[in-house]
Amino acid sequence: MSFVAASDSGNRAPGPAPPPPGQVGVVVIGFDDAAHIGDAVRSALAQGPSVAEVVAVDDASTDGTGAVLDELAAREPRLRVIHRTVNSGGCGTPRNDGVRAATAPYVMFLDSDDTLPEGAADALLRAALRHRAPVAAGLCVRRELPQGRDTRWQPGLYRRAAVHRSPEQRPALLHDTLCVNKLYSRAFLTEHGIAFPEGRFIYEDFVFTARVMAAAPRVATVPDTVYIWYVRRNTTAPSISLDRERIANWQARVRAHRRSVDVFLDAGSKPLARAARVKFLDHDLRMYVHELPARGPGYRHAWWRVTRGYLATYEEAELRAARAPARWIARAILAAEAPRDLGRLAQLAARPPRLLPPYAEAGGEPVWAADLPGAPLDGLSDPAAVP
Repeated sequence: MSFVAASDSGNRAPGPAPPPPGQVGVVVIGFDDAAHIGDAVRSALAQGPSVAEVVAVDDASTDGTGAVLDELAAREPRLRVIHRTVNSGGCGTPRNDGVRAATAPYVMFLDSDDTLPEGAADALLRAALRHRAPVAAGLCVRRELPQGRDTRWQPGLYRRAAVHRSPEQRPALLHDTLCVNKLYSRAFLTEHGIAFPEGRFIYEDFVFTARVMAAAPRVATVPDTVYIWYVRRNTTAPSISLDRERIANWQARVRAHRRSVDVFLDAGSKPLARAARVKFLDHDLRMYVHELPARGPGYRHAWWRVTRGYLATYEEAELRAARAPARWIARAILAAEAPRDLGRLAQLAARPPRLLPPYAEAGGEPVWAADLPGAPLDGLSDPAAVP
């Protein structure tokens, strides 16, 4: 790749050529979010000529969401509004409605309380066209409000532009289960019958992403920030995925993950099924264990029961494939019938992890506790094994 240096007169090297116009449809979904949906739609329209249409789906809102959309549509011919008469209870059904209504060759997804940064659609479309990739993905930034603190989501996947022949070539792609930081060929989705779970299905993007990856598409990745995910923790109605204080949230997450693994197995991709199960240990399990000491006794016991039941389905090879903190946590939970050592587990689940005393051995090998010899701390002597 060659670069043209800027001259003394201040001229800069030309940027990448704009992609063809009219290629992308953005599906925006919302329910009772009149305060934010206008900003979301405007950010999609502001992407420029590459966006042929914005399909906004109002999921039977009871506030002014529908009116906000209708007012915008009256001034913007690229915006079409679908008013659902019955609330679906989730995000999958309205997204499916939007995809069915879209006519552009490619589609993106946008939630009503988030935005697309400038150039997002162009960056993804350019990569998809250049590499003939049915899926293109970029960086999502989580923006904590009101502080405005930004955290990059799975940054290791998006450090540089790349193209992967299929997800099996890069199983780490499964660590990014978001659907909103990606661009999809509509023909690809139609050919493989890929859609979101309908109705009240929380973490529907887990299953959708599994269906996409199980179809073995070429995947192009870009280092550009293509999605801003606003995390509003001071709201009275947190988003479904952030409402982790109720055990129903964890139950829904485990259910969605099970469905995702089944998708890979049904497609005959045992490597992706295994990668998904290892990701669950390294990410999902650690995240919830870290928060477990802050939950009440009823939550803890229910969580422990659900988690032990799921971990019991894991093969030993899958546990060994996880990073040391995650597999140690999983083995401690499997070995203990009731919640215990929550402070130690939470510290081990932290990033970076800390293994606090007491330290015990069984048969000369380190274990989680003297009365839990079935929870080995294998690899403890290798510092590189504890990231």
